[in-house]
Amino acid sequence: MNIEQYMYYLLYALIYLVLATAMKYILNIRSSKHYHADDVIADGNVAVGLRRSGAQLGLAIAMLGVMSGESNPDIMKDMIDTFSYGLVAIGFMVTSLFFTDKALLPKVNNTEELKRGNVAIGMVEFGTLVMTGILAYASIKGDDGGILSSVVYFVAGQITMVVLVLFYEKVLARKINPVACVLEGNLSAGVYLSGKIIAYGLILQSAIVGNNNASFTSEAVVEYIVAAFTGMILLYIFEILIDLLIITSTKVSDIIIKDQLVAAIQLSITKIGMALLLGVAIL
Repeated sequence: MNIEQYMYYLLYALIYLVLATAMKYILNIRSSKHYHADDVIADGNVAVGLRRSGAQLGLAIAMLGVMSGESNPDIMKDMIDTFSYGLVAIGFMVTSLFFTDKALLPKVNNTEELKRGNVAIGMVEFGTLVMTGILAYASIKGDDGGILSSVVYFVAGQITMVVLVLFYEKVLARKINPVACVLEGNLSAGVYLSGKIIAYGLILQSAIVGNNNASFTSEAVVEYIVAAFTGMILLYIFEILIDLLIITSTKVSDIIIKDQLVAAIQLSITKIGMALLLGVAIL
């Protein structure tokens, strides 16, 4: 790699820094009626810190999708395109805070809960924002269909995510109510739900990348749905096996009900790792 290439990558890093700063101020404006984010973070509010951390990490993941496409020979045009898609990624992150949060945690004022220091809510927001960055990465990656294609696939991914999580809550998790536990401040429930959301995001990004093109035909839609739900079924099966073979001292329901944080972290990380492997299988 020559000096010129190093300079290009430094310029890309500076673009991310500008966008990350913009993201910080957008989040500050959104929460200004409830708290001043920099002050409460300085005072040790972990929940608010998790929201900001998830947004910045999600944006960085989304920017990988921007940078993975073919570069424009005109460096100035390429930088403008990168910045433009970075703004689109910020739009995705902000939209997620309005749409996904309300869908996954209905009747919950997330910002007020963060102000109170509800770390469980902060963990769910962290997972949601990282998942949003993963979907943004997949939607933007390669720029095959332009901005319209990116937006359509991102919206499809968000809707699919909400449907899957709600299906899990209403049908599969009949013994427990993860959302109610999170609202009560159950940190293990927050870690568990956050890990599940990130794992789902990894599966969906594989389904999107495998079908990311400009032609939204019925065949492409069917392929996306089949890939997404096949991945989810496999992930659920492997989650049961993980519970039986790796988390042998307890069950998922006990992890949440008894707030067993260490087991929740182990289960969530293992599930994310499995989603990474299943994502490759789907592709």
